[in-house]
Amino acid sequence: MTEIILHHYDASPFTQRAIKMLAIKGLAWRSVIQPMILPKDELIVLTGGYRGTPVMQIGADIYIDSQRIAVELEDRYPEPSLFPNGNRGMPLALVFWGDAFFAAGLHMAIHELSDDWGETFMKDRKALFSNLDFEAVKRDFPDACARLRAHASLVEAQLCDGRAFLQGDRPGMADIQAFSVPWFTLASMAVARELLKPFPHLLAWNERMAGLGEGERTEIEIEEAYREAKSADPLEPAGVDADDPLGLKAGDPVEIRPVEAERGAVRGELVTLKPNAVAIRRRHDKIGDVVVHFPRLGYRVSAVQDLDAR
Repeated sequence: MTEIILHHYDASPFTQRAIKMLAIKGLAWRSVIQPMILPKDELIVLTGGYRGTPVMQIGADIYIDSQRIAVELEDRYPEPSLFPNGNRGMPLALVFWGDAFFAAGLHMAIHELSDDWGETFMKDRKALFSNLDFEAVKRDFPDACARLRAHASLVEAQLCDGRAFLQGDRPGMADIQAFSVPWFTLASMAVARELLKPFPHLLAWNERMAGLGEGERTEIEIEEAYREAKSADPLEPAGVDADDPLGLKAGDPVEIRPVEAERGAVRGELVTLKPNAVAIRRRHDKIGDVVVHFPRLGYRVSAVQDLDAR
């Protein structure tokens, strides 16, 4: 039985990032499909409050965000590498460029598709992206198109020397950060297909990325994931840096919250605090003790007085 469980829904561009990691590494994994909108009570049992997907589970360790998932997969399964040029820094930093690329596609989708979303889905997305004025985004459609085209031109420029992937002959995290945006815009919007026509290297690369597949996938139910968490022990924590600017100690009660979208906060006892890693221990009757792992970038860590209060 494979140890990797991915909690996700297939239509998410962020899920596609994790799936391509698994594909590049040729890994077997188990899939638990989660709903696209709230409530996500089954997922929150594992995360403690975070609603975003994908979430990767290995035993009693829960990994949030594609940044953190990539690092864990690379540490556990080093070959084939997600970092074919031998370094992690810049490909991981590109997650924030990938998010800017995604924002352009999201803004286009709000203009082109949101009239068909339905009241429930629209309410959910407005709560998730509470920083966006959806009507203003619709009015600014030409700017979103221009931004998508600008980001796409960078991919085209990187590929124009004939290389197969962004860093050379092998796919890696740089490709993963870029791929999820053409993946969803080309499939859902005719205007995106027109905008990307002038970029033949990008379009050919997009086909190569799609052709990587998704590894070896098996569908399971959430109860199997719960049983696995409850029967396992979390990994030994990496420890808390004594010189971290937050001045926290192992065992301190903390809250971790995304900086941007309203994906939900998680509270627990601090067990790991490193320059770009944080983890907390928490408990739920259905799964026992688990450790939930986040990257630092994109998340705010705050001391709290009460683990139960929100």
